[in-house]
Amino acid sequence: MSPRPSAARSARSGQPEPVEGRRRRIVTAACTVGGAALFAYVVRRAGVGEIIDGIQRVGWGLTAILALQGVRFVFRTACWRLCMPPTAHLPFRRAFGAFLAGDALGSVTPLGLLASEPTKVFLTRHHLATRDSVASLAVENVIYAASVAAMVATGLVVVLATVPLSASWRWGIVVALAAVVTAAFSVRYLLGRAWNTRGSEHSRRREWLERLRLEVVGFSDTHKARLWRAFGLDAAFHALAVLEVFVTLRWLLGDESPTIAQAIAFEALNRTVIVAFKFVPFRIGVDEALTGAAAPLLAVDPAAAVALAVVRKVRNLFWSAVGLLIIAVHPARAAPGPDRPGTGDARQL
Repeated sequence: MSPRPSAARSARSGQPEPVEGRRRRIVTAACTVGGAALFAYVVRRAGVGEIIDGIQRVGWGLTAILALQGVRFVFRTACWRLCMPPTAHLPFRRAFGAFLAGDALGSVTPLGLLASEPTKVFLTRHHLATRDSVASLAVENVIYAASVAAMVATGLVVVLATVPLSASWRWGIVVALAAVVTAAFSVRYLLGRAWNTRGSEHSRRREWLERLRLEVVGFSDTHKARLWRAFGLDAAFHALAVLEVFVTLRWLLGDESPTIAQAIAFEALNRTVIVAFKFVPFRIGVDEALTGAAAPLLAVDPAAAVALAVVRKVRNLFWSAVGLLIIAVHPARAAPGPDRPGTGDARQL
C-alpha cells in the first residue's frame, strides 16, 4: 500500500525497472512536455502582458481562492467519513491529511485514482481497517462521480439556455448531455447487477471487484440517509467551485461583471477536463487551451479566461505542496498488529 513509485522500489532492490514502468514514465514525460509547450503557446497567443495584468488584479484575492479550495477539501473529507461504517473512528484531522496527500499524488502523477486512493488507505491504516478504508473510498468515488455528472449536465443545460448557438453546436451539446445521462444510468445498472467471476483468466480480479461492488451496494442499501448527506456535501463542493470562478472572473474582468451562468459553464468545463486529462500532471496547458477556447463562446475575454486557468493552477500547486508535505512528515511506523484496526487486507474484500 506504500505510495512510493515502482521505479524507486526497483532501484532499491537492484532489479531493472519493468517495461511497463518505463513506458509509463515515458508517456508521463511526453504528456508533461507537450502540455508545457501547449501552455506556452496558449499564454503567448492570449497575451502574456494581459494575463499578468489579470493575475495582478486578483492580488491578495488569491488568499480567498486558496481558502475556498481548503473548504472544498473539508467537504470532500466529510463526505468520505460519511461513507465509512458508523462504527469507524477515524479522526477528521487524519482523514483530512490523508485526503490532501492522496489528491496531491493524483495530481502530480498520471495515475490519478491509482495513486490517490492507495495513498489514503496507507495513511489511515493505523486508524481504519483496510477493508473499511477501501470500501468507503469506493462508495465515496461513486457518489463523487454522480455529483460530477450532475455538475456537467447542469453546465450543459445552462449553456443551452443562455448562450446563442448555431444548430450544430446545440445538437452537439444535446448529444453530450444524453451521453452523460446514459453513462450515469449505465453505472447504476452495473452496480445493481452481479458480475460473472468464473471462466476468465482475470477471475481473481473480477472476484475482488464483485466483492467491492457488494460492499458498495450493501452500504447504499443500509445507509441511504448518509449517502444523500454525502451527495449534498459533494454538491456543496461544486457550488463553492462555481463561486470561486465567479469571484475570480470578477477580479480579472475589471469593469465587466461575469454572470453565474458563465461561472457554471466554466466549472462544468473544468470538471470535464479533469476527468478526461487526469493523466497529464496538473493538466499543464490543457486547462489554459480549452478555457481560452471556450471563452468567446461564453462572451468572456480569452486572456481573462486563460488567467483564470493559471490562477486555479497556482491554487492546485499550493494545496498539492501541502499534501506532499503531509506525506513527507508522516511517521513510518510499523503496520498495526493483527488485533488492531488497519489490518484488513484489501484482497479480502
